[in-house]
Amino acid sequence: MVVARSAAVVTILLAQCWSLQAHLAVWTKAMYGQDRPNINSNMAVQPLRDYTLKEWWWHGAMDDKPDAHEVFKLPAGGSASMEIADNKAFTSMGAHGMYPNPRKAPVPWNNTDNGWGNMHAVHRQDVAGCALGIAYKDKPEDVKPEDFAIFSVVHDCPARQLQSFEIPDLPKCPNGRCQCSWFWIHKSIGGTDQMYMTPFVCNVTNAKSTKKVGKAIPPVKCDTDPSKCVVGAKQPMYWMQKEGNNMFEPGHYAPTYSNAYNYKDGAQKDIFENGHAAGKKSTTKTKKKSKRGYKNRLD
Repeated sequence: MVVARSAAVVTILLAQCWSLQAHLAVWTKAMYGQDRPNINSNMAVQPLRDYTLKEWWWHGAMDDKPDAHEVFKLPAGGSASMEIADNKAFTSMGAHGMYPNPRKAPVPWNNTDNGWGNMHAVHRQDVAGCALGIAYKDKPEDVKPEDFAIFSVVHDCPARQLQSFEIPDLPKCPNGRCQCSWFWIHKSIGGTDQMYMTPFVCNVTNAKSTKKVGKAIPPVKCDTDPSKCVVGAKQPMYWMQKEGNNMFEPGHYAPTYSNAYNYKDGAQKDIFENGHAAGKKSTTKTKKKSKRGYKNRLD
């Protein structure tokens, strides 16, 4: 009777998870905002849009820190795998765990009906790319938005529940820890214009390089004019907020972690100190609203 009741509870919880599917985050015990007591949590996946800097920065989870010993390892010159899901239940941290073959993208492409999340891409070619950024600060309170530098990009992410990211030859972190974050902006055709951020504690292992990561600046759209491409360390793209934006594309024209903004697929090997070339932009803290408005599409 107890076993049957437990199974029924798990079934109900997973059914609730299914109904909440819509958005995504990376999941690790080193992340901020774990919502530890809740095995059915989707707090970390909530999209960011129309928030003040204080509201959206660090996904609002600065005070929900991971345990002191939890650090996500980034092997310099190697690769690291991260779990992606719309709910803690569908990760190694939850009751259900990952689905079979987590490194494979859905075939045929299902988008919303794959069990672990919505990639906001109606067609396979609409997947817009996700990225990892690093800030060389050991305390999260010391990190500012401009401190992050994107060091790894996967153009066809999110598409797999377990995603591998290539790591460049990064230098060691101060006091054995840096601050990292996962970033994602889906194409506007895939739903409401918004952005995603999952911060976590990280450390570069097997670090032998003495090269420092350069000061990152915002990217510039340059797919029609390569002379405008920013070469060198690039910031994450902060977009569609009331404050803190560094990207000002209008609604329905989402910036993406793609070649269009000179984010190459794989490890970003141009991020080390050697200056920048081509386009330059500065960050402001006011929101530039589109004349087209922010009409919701497919959420």
